[in-house]
Amino acid sequence: MTAPARITQADVERATKSVKAAGFERARIVMDLVNGRIEIILGESGEPPKVSRGGWEEE
Repeated sequence: MTAPARITQADVERATKSVKAAGFERARIVMDLVNGRIEIILGESGEPPKVSRGGWEEE
């Protein structure tokens, strides 16, 4: 007999539907299988913002 799922398909569907219902287009859903927890991180991708060098850019 197999072990029951720590996080079910219904849990994943609830997480994705909640992101859409909140009006966000982008989100990261992190599933912690050890603790049975789902984290939803809202916002854009994890790219670092462009840093201004205060006028010292090379030409």
